[in-house]
Amino acid sequence: MDALSFKEVYKRFGATYALHGVTFTIPRKVVAGLLGPNGAGKTTSIKLAVGLLKRNKGEVEVLGFDPWREEVKARMKIGVLHEKPVYPPDVKVSTLLLHLAKLRGSDWREVKRVVGITGLKEYLNIKVKALSRGYLQRLGLAQALLGDPELLLLDEPTANLDPIARMEILELIKNLQKELNVTVIISSHILPELQRVCNYAVFIGAGRILDYGSMGDLASRYGVGAILKIYTVNPRLLASSLVQEEYVEAVEIHDSFLKVRTRPGHWRYVEKKALELGAERVELSTAKLEEMYKAVVKYAA
Repeated sequence: MDALSFKEVYKRFGATYALHGVTFTIPRKVVAGLLGPNGAGKTTSIKLAVGLLKRNKGEVEVLGFDPWREEVKARMKIGVLHEKPVYPPDVKVSTLLLHLAKLRGSDWREVKRVVGITGLKEYLNIKVKALSRGYLQRLGLAQALLGDPELLLLDEPTANLDPIARMEILELIKNLQKELNVTVIISSHILPELQRVCNYAVFIGAGRILDYGSMGDLASRYGVGAILKIYTVNPRLLASSLVQEEYVEAVEIHDSFLKVRTRPGHWRYVEKKALELGAERVELSTAKLEEMYKAVVKYAA
């Protein structure tokens, strides 16, 4: 069962189609980017997945549930951070989160859990209006985590943040997936940042899906350079061999692994070579999302 599935979904506002026959799937336990320019249909897709909008045609499933017909069951498994959340400004962080926790059938213990995860412990007695934009987003993540959801839907979580705050939020999201083992779906138009955290991508433009899949499959399909994380007992020895390979552009040495940047379209060759040379494990860390998006758009045209 996939975390999210759209099948021939249409959504119309008046005479204008926001989504036109959208079909894609996102498996469980990934960090997926729903990627495209402003107006592409990202927020509409998120609202359909949450059950805030009803599609005109097609099928939507969230963790096996129809978010419109089985709204309560679906929402109990979902945590959502909307693009422009609004909170009561004069309420303390602790008061707001406790109120929201009670709405989900939880209590103060749940509040303590989510503020510990999101780094808000020292801000519990601060009023919402005193929080910086970065900490407002942490508050949004905290409320999304209430009830221990299986799926997090984050709509433009780094919008309007300064560069340091954006990196902090993305690192927090990356750690959330590792520690809680949840599925995370991030909608965004800022591609360079997301390649740090995403291992799955759905490209959308003008209400239509251009392509989707794991970063590794997409990198191979469109001949895009990738970065591999290669685990080995002797990183320096393996690095000295790999750096001589023609399809390796750069090697970064760490204590127990290497980060290897490959030439476009050749990451699987480098993966195979590393294993032949004694690597314990090879992971595709990321791929160049901007290059991939340009290739996808060009191919779709």
